[in-house]
Amino acid sequence: MAAITSLTSIARVSSATSQTGRQSQGEYRPVPGKIFNALVLEAQGEDLFLLDIAGKQLTATTKAPLAPGQSLSLQVVRSAPQIELKIVTQPQDLFFGRSLTLLEKNIDLSSLFSALNEQPSADLSTLSAPTRNILNLFSTLQQQNPINQNDSGTVLKQFIDKLGLSLEHMLADQNGPAAAENLKAALLDIANTFRNSESLAENTGKILNTIELFQLAQLYNTQDRQFILPLPLPFIEKGYLVVEYEDKNKGQENDPVNKKYDRFSLYLTMSDLGNIQIDFLQIKETLYLRFRTDSEEKTRFVKHFSEQLHETLSGSPQINISFSSDAPDPIADLLQRVISEDKSMVNTKA
Repeated sequence: MAAITSLTSIARVSSATSQTGRQSQGEYRPVPGKIFNALVLEAQGEDLFLLDIAGKQLTATTKAPLAPGQSLSLQVVRSAPQIELKIVTQPQDLFFGRSLTLLEKNIDLSSLFSALNEQPSADLSTLSAPTRNILNLFSTLQQQNPINQNDSGTVLKQFIDKLGLSLEHMLADQNGPAAAENLKAALLDIANTFRNSESLAENTGKILNTIELFQLAQLYNTQDRQFILPLPLPFIEKGYLVVEYEDKNKGQENDPVNKKYDRFSLYLTMSDLGNIQIDFLQIKETLYLRFRTDSEEKTRFVKHFSEQLHETLSGSPQINISFSSDAPDPIADLLQRVISEDKSMVNTKA
């Protein structure tokens, strides 16, 4: 591993997310697993370099042969006693070591809330107002199922929008107020405020790694009209949504090959049903659904509900439902969408 040891502190990336104007006490320590982009400014001596990270210049030592003007992707390995980062030589390297986080759980904040409640000094009033608002918002998700609500689609969209998948873009656009109102910014605030708590550091680190994996999956997704969205639902062990929009400017109405369509797929793991993939494809007046489970027995079980599905899905005049037993593991499929066997980025079109 090509390692870099920072001799000076790293600027707090989440500093623009605070609306209170307060300064954190002590030195900011980035969470292990966090990713930074860096620029080598100059060589200052043997194994000593001046880097620009998050707009701040810092001095670091490394045995890696760096050159001025070189761009780097750096991942935090440890933050104490000194900040140590590893150089990520291939974009897909950012995913390795992170999959276990997602293989264990989806974005679930129950452990984080438990850790906050168990902290004697975890006075939520010390957190910024935007962070407290986000915690209250996601707390409702732990207590009720938004899918059972009449406006379930709107509610779910609100939670996805508040995950912080576009946090860095908002910070780059100097949109501080909007950047503060999301889960990722709140987690960074919690990690820094309660940096001496091992349980909170572990919980925030896992959730941040999960969010950043989805950010990276979208970043290296070769389909510019395809979006990969995590599903922050407590009853899902693993899960995400892939939405694909067909370019309406392509093809002709009478072209049987290039028909206009929209499609989306749900990739889920649930305690009783295991791995499930549900593909939705709308072509003009026909809705195609394909249910994929991970065993023939489960497929037979799901087939029993096909008539109810036809009755429930009344918005399309024609409905075509099919079943199969080849559902993949959601996270394994996510990684395969991004990383090919020869370690290069792959086309994600299914």
